[in-house]
Amino acid sequence: MASSDPTKISEIREELLGDAIAISSPPIKKRRVSKALAFLPASLALIMTGFGIIVPVFPQRLEALGLGAETLALMEGAFGLGTFLFSTPLGVLANRFGRKPMVLFALIGFVVTNLLLAYVNTAPLFIIIRFMEGTFVAGFMPASMAMVGDAIPLDRQGRWIGFMTTAQAGGLALGPAIGGVLYQSWGFRSPFLLSAGCALIASLLALTLLPETLPEQVRLEAQANRDNKRKGIKRQDANTPRLTSLALLFAPLLLLDLGSMFVYPFSLPQYPFFFKDTLHYSPAQYGLIISAYGLAVALFPLVLGRLSDKGSKRLLVTLGCLLSAALNLGMLFLHQYALLIVTAAITGIGSALLMPALGTVYLHATSDQNRAQVMGIRSTAISLALLIAPLAQAAAAPWITPQITFAIAAGLSIVMGFFAIYAVQVARHQAPLDEDNHVPDTIAQQS
Repeated sequence: MASSDPTKISEIREELLGDAIAISSPPIKKRRVSKALAFLPASLALIMTGFGIIVPVFPQRLEALGLGAETLALMEGAFGLGTFLFSTPLGVLANRFGRKPMVLFALIGFVVTNLLLAYVNTAPLFIIIRFMEGTFVAGFMPASMAMVGDAIPLDRQGRWIGFMTTAQAGGLALGPAIGGVLYQSWGFRSPFLLSAGCALIASLLALTLLPETLPEQVRLEAQANRDNKRKGIKRQDANTPRLTSLALLFAPLLLLDLGSMFVYPFSLPQYPFFFKDTLHYSPAQYGLIISAYGLAVALFPLVLGRLSDKGSKRLLVTLGCLLSAALNLGMLFLHQYALLIVTAAITGIGSALLMPALGTVYLHATSDQNRAQVMGIRSTAISLALLIAPLAQAAAAPWITPQITFAIAAGLSIVMGFFAIYAVQVARHQAPLDEDNHVPDTIAQQS
């Protein structure tokens, strides 16, 4: 191959590129793509606003029914369990039946569960419905991220993941304030009804504006595989590896997600007690520190997401992990109030760097045939981290001091920063295309 004519190789590559685009690119007009791009962040913002609206209502509602913190913990655990169990299966379905049906499934399910939550009044029903809600929404992010990978050129994916990150964080930050006002003014049902209304609006927008981005060729291949399976023909398409193979292939990135997402929910339960008992801060002071983090996560992805399109993704992911240690290091060594606000903002900036950059690494390393499946596996890993981190803190809290918790969390962020150098490098080697060109995976297989 080394002795081949470079001009001839270039001509063959250009010919393959044309053929691959004809096969793999979704036949979507630019106008429709623009509508889809505008819809995804807007829809995610509506969902997360609706999710945030009901957060301040649950404790009061449960207390009025004679239920306590145990029920609330089981409800949130049930939601996380539903997300953990069904993210990967729904990602697989998004590859078989399309991205749009999974987005609609999530939105309509969110409408139904919020309407149910407004009228139930027993602990088992609260827990079951929250599990159902986690199951429904588990399919939204894998399908949405797959749509970004399907329809957006590589040199613009980072900014769109940044938009979605801002929508997610902004909606979640805005929702509780709205929910608290509604609860005090119109009773406990009003936040749930408004949350359902937000999801219903998003559902209607999806139904009318959202095009399908799954290439028709991939859909036909999936249909052929199902037909062969029904006929007893065992044939594994090389372009659609098994889930276990995909999980092993992306294991370094999944471990990076698991470790980086573990940090905040592991250390968070210790923050209010440390602020109150050790630093003697008021709830308002504590809230301002956490708000500095949330505000940074909500705003900075709009700007920093663009860096993922042009800059070194390995550097951005590494830097994001390292900066994420700032608040926990500040809790250990910096007990001045102003400095803690600064470290909280730096931690948020770290997340704003990490999430778009790591998302683009995933998308660059996937193909049309496996993108939604990989995004589903990734969501499962993130859900696992969000599930086990609070449990790990609950198990360790009687035996360790808050300072040890902060040291563990900061140390894990730093370890993940160095591990990111290896994980991103592995992903670059397995990517079907380089970072500067939007060349479908078909080329990598044929060249």
